Amino acid sequence: MKRAWWVLLSCVLPWSMPPASASDADRALNDNYKALIGQLDAADQARLRDAQRAWISFRDKECAFKAQGQRDAARAAAAQASCIEELTGLRAEQLRRELECDPAHAACVARAAADADATPAAGAERSCKAEVGAAKAEQYVDQCQQVSPATHPPCNVANACALMIDEIQRGCALITKDAPAFCADYH
Repeated sequence: MKRAWWVLLSCVLPWSMPPASASDADRALNDNYKALIGQLDAADQARLRDAQRAWISFRDKECAFKAQGQRDAARAAAAQASCIEELTGLRAEQLRRELECDPAHAACVARAAADADATPAAGAERSCKAEVGAAKAEQYVDQCQQVSPATHPPCNVANACALMIDEIQRGCALITKDAPAFCADYH
């Protein structure tokens, strides 16, 4: 009887628990993104931000597509989590390679010139918290978490405010009725 219990448990757990390495992939992605954006000039930062937002949208839609063919909700959730982990790891690796890429090479993104007189170091705090203060940043995080359809939403005070605001707008746009009152501010 005990053996049957463990066999049953081993069949259920992989489908009901998110992979432990998903947070590692997220952490690597966020670390590489922050390091790279800190090395770019304003125009390239905007382009990277746009590319990252488009990639997040692609990842979420791709993984939802891959999960929809599963027979039951548990398998669909596992397929989606596995897909997100895989694609997030691949994106983290892309950004890591870009960080290691020689900016003089034509295939690499040029880095911003170092300004010796700049007070903050390149890549220093560009977080939402630094942009608007802790209280407003926490408000964005709360709103983002309420409406984001993403499995791993960018709802964190360490991210740029614009990234969270875009996620709030996207989430509010997807809610057709019973949207939180704050969604009216994001249309």
